[in-house]
Amino acid sequence: MKYLKSILILIVFTFFNFSYSQTGPGGVGSNDGSSNLVLWLNADDITGTNGSTITNWTDSSGNNYDFTVGNGATFNTATVNGYPAFNFDGTNDYFERAFTSNITPAEFTIFSSTNVNSSTSYKAVISNRDDPSGSETRGFILYSIPNNNNWQFWTGRTNNPWQSTTGGTSTAGNWAGQTLQYTTAATNNKTLYINGSLDATSTHTMASNTVRPIRIGAGRNEITPNYYFNGDIGEVIMYDTDINAAQRIIVDNYLSAKYNYSLAANDLYTQDNPANGNFDHDVAGIGQVASGIRHRNSQGTGIVRISNPSALSDGDYLFWGEETKDPTYNFYTNTTNYYEQLNSKWRVSKINDLGTVRVRFFLHSIDLTDKPSCQPLQLVVDNDSNFSSPTVYNLTINSSETRATVSNVTFNDGDYFTLRYLDQIVWDGTNFFNGSGTENAPGNTDSCLKFTIKSGAAGILNNNANVREIEIETGGTISVSSGISISVENQVVINGVMNLLGEAQLIQNHSTTTSNSGSGYLSVNQQGSSNLHNYNYWSSPVNNGGSWQIGDLEDANGVINFNNALNANANTTPITLSSRWLYSFNGLSNTYSQWNSLSDTSNLLPGIGYTMKGSGTASPEQEYIFKGIPNDGNYSYPAIANNDFLVGNPYPSALNADQFINDNSTVIDGTLYFWEHFTSNSSHYLADYEGGYATYNLMMPTPAVADNSGLTSGDGYTSKAAPTSNIPIGQGFFVTIANSGNLVFNNQQRIFARESLSEAIFYKSSLKNKITASSISKDKRSKIWFSFKEPKNITKIIGLGYDTKASMLYDSGYDAKAYDDLRNDINWILGENKLVVQALPKINIDDELPLSIKVTDPGIYKFSIDKMQYIPDTMNVFLKDNHKNIYYNLRQDEAQVLLDNVGNHAEFSIVFKEDTILNTAEFSNDNFFTTYNAETKLLELHNIDNLINIETLSIYSVLGQKIMHLNSLETNTINISNLSNGIYILKVNTKSHENSISYKFSKY
Repeated sequence: MKYLKSILILIVFTFFNFSYSQTGPGGVGSNDGSSNLVLWLNADDITGTNGSTITNWTDSSGNNYDFTVGNGATFNTATVNGYPAFNFDGTNDYFERAFTSNITPAEFTIFSSTNVNSSTSYKAVISNRDDPSGSETRGFILYSIPNNNNWQFWTGRTNNPWQSTTGGTSTAGNWAGQTLQYTTAATNNKTLYINGSLDATSTHTMASNTVRPIRIGAGRNEITPNYYFNGDIGEVIMYDTDINAAQRIIVDNYLSAKYNYSLAANDLYTQDNPANGNFDHDVAGIGQVASGIRHRNSQGTGIVRISNPSALSDGDYLFWGEETKDPTYNFYTNTTNYYEQLNSKWRVSKINDLGTVRVRFFLHSIDLTDKPSCQPLQLVVDNDSNFSSPTVYNLTINSSETRATVSNVTFNDGDYFTLRYLDQIVWDGTNFFNGSGTENAPGNTDSCLKFTIKSGAAGILNNNANVREIEIETGGTISVSSGISISVENQVVINGVMNLLGEAQLIQNHSTTTSNSGSGYLSVNQQGSSNLHNYNYWSSPVNNGGSWQIGDLEDANGVINFNNALNANANTTPITLSSRWLYSFNGLSNTYSQWNSLSDTSNLLPGIGYTMKGSGTASPEQEYIFKGIPNDGNYSYPAIANNDFLVGNPYPSALNADQFINDNSTVIDGTLYFWEHFTSNSSHYLADYEGGYATYNLMMPTPAVADNSGLTSGDGYTSKAAPTSNIPIGQGFFVTIANSGNLVFNNQQRIFARESLSEAIFYKSSLKNKITASSISKDKRSKIWFSFKEPKNITKIIGLGYDTKASMLYDSGYDAKAYDDLRNDINWILGENKLVVQALPKINIDDELPLSIKVTDPGIYKFSIDKMQYIPDTMNVFLKDNHKNIYYNLRQDEAQVLLDNVGNHAEFSIVFKEDTILNTAEFSNDNFFTTYNAETKLLELHNIDNLINIETLSIYSVLGQKIMHLNSLETNTINISNLSNGIYILKVNTKSHENSISYKFSKY
């Protein structure tokens, strides 16, 4: 029965003990007053100056059993191993507390760590005694006895003298640990351990002190003190129970590491040895002596709790200690792997194999502010102190961020462990570290990590990446390969060099003003037309000190020269450009005088456009290099109604035109205009300029006018493609201000788009393309681009599109006003507006859309459909001559119309059905036709009713040139032997002027 009672007590005790927070000494008990730890006098918890007398030794058990009476003792801040202790002079130093029942328990375990001086008197460490008459004794005392200084454990008994348990060990002159245990449950109920080794045991009963105070450093509690302690005391610990052997061993190892002494038995924690690194601090442990005699959960005085061993068996222990005393935790960069690592680490001693454990860190003293939220806090375990090849465990942080936990952790004896997190991807000149891309370079999933290029390191980024920020240290260089996008969530700090090669682009995603900085530069290239007569419209993607000077431009040989000559000079090194053609514009529409002349030292803010003419080099393109801090963030500029404003893409990435238009929809007219000179332009005189404006709005783009003669282009097309929704780096463009307000640029307008894939079009480059399917394939709205070719083969494209956001009236952002006034021109007419793009809400075959045609050069004008998108196959598209009631089916063929009256023509429109039976040729006599006789070289006219009614007859080339003219016709044949082989147009005018006949024929 007694055996069952003992087992039950042990089980209850063990269960109760595990419920504690285990923040007591070595992880045994709790310091919140809820456990069997009833007193903890720890000099390390005292605040005082070195050498001062302290009279209050506060209790760290959580019970607040402070010793506030007595003369106190001298407090020394670094007595042993960097730890403080109280020095007792052996004369009158002591601490006292009035009788407190909870620290006069019937059973107890007491630990002390002391350095006693040899003397001829009794030296009391702790005295809880009552001896009023010399015959009745109560309580207990720990003495170092006179002369041999061995240790004695005294207990009193009612009506009997003191019973002493005397050991055979003196520790005089050395730091050592003393442990007293008293229990009523065992035969040898009174034991004395010195340095963990059993020094003496006896069977004594004890009567508890019930009234007398308790003293540290002196005895004779019932009257004035005596038996003063001579030496140092660092710590006194009391449990109100006989703790088990595993727990006693753990506390012994905690104290021996802290006060730098060796245990004579069970010296299991060895990482406190100098050879192992002196991991002396906040030692705690778990372990098992025998079945049921165990301790499975410890934290101790540090921030690490280890618990739940999966395979704890007899003789298994795990201890851990920290290298740093009283650490101020922060993280530093471990240059072995470029993780942010805690500035302190722990080391373990493991005896046998207790399986895996749960590890928990308490974070109250660790600042995780700089840890990216998307990256886990990690426990790293390694047999090497530099953690070069660790086992890594991701910790789970609770919602209040007070603790971080991971289970199933395996330790080996001698392992080191610490905390780390990933904050950066690094290029060190040889390797990338920590990225998700190829060979650990940054990748698209690294948006919460910083990208650092170390000082003196030069590298190349060959894959797309998205990072939190970029820092290039002094002397570092990173080159981003052509076609690669690097996206940054926050700032870029460049104290070295960042090269955007080819079509590489830098995008920043934050929504605030820029915080980019640095003493280095971003380098980005862009190509413009080299024609020294042609304007380039530019906007710088970088700044130097917040603004940009055109004189900062470079070519491959360095900073470009500028002078005021009429022409540039490509033969100097670097090239020399003319500052005469540098202008900005923010003035009334169509007011040439409001162009603002610039110099190469004029300061231009990000997003402000400027003009510059080409270098004159033999190559069709001139490459320019922009160097500076990358433009980024929000820019806002006042804009005045009715002004035209030359602005540009301010960023080292493409700019999404749709987003720009939408962001500025209350200020601008909604269409962007891109100037394009003909490559054949050869004059500085305004009147001789050849070119026009491409347009882009939310409905559709149109290209600039093109010279299709083939004289300057091998592909017969000398204008660029229509703009896409993406404006390339450095591109300037015009906007018309509809309402006064602020014109804004922001990072949300940025996008990655490549010119080589027709995702973006840079105007002034020599590349020539028509509208490409790839540029519009994602847009499912119905659209038609109409081609208008005048006699000199200059082609203009106008657009018709359908969008539910449009109406039958003028719609800003969808209808595009004409910006050109060409010599021969075509536009839509909508009220007072001439449009290059007309947007309608839906397809309606009853619509008739009037055209305005300006004719300066009489001749053959050709109308056709250049491209269609999502137009029903069954839908007809006609050019209608309203004067002659003639319909040209543009879905079947090009319409060639002779316009020989100079001036404005309003008789044409686009319709989608015929009102009567169609005639698709420009004559009224359905039976008329011609034939050519190659042998006689005669053109024969058939089914002419009466030759007398013919007033004139003319033959034109397809270019509109009049080749032959006859005022009358005597026969139905015309001799054309003197004409070269080719296509011609015969025009017959009747005297009544009611019927005119135009007919195409071939001579061969």
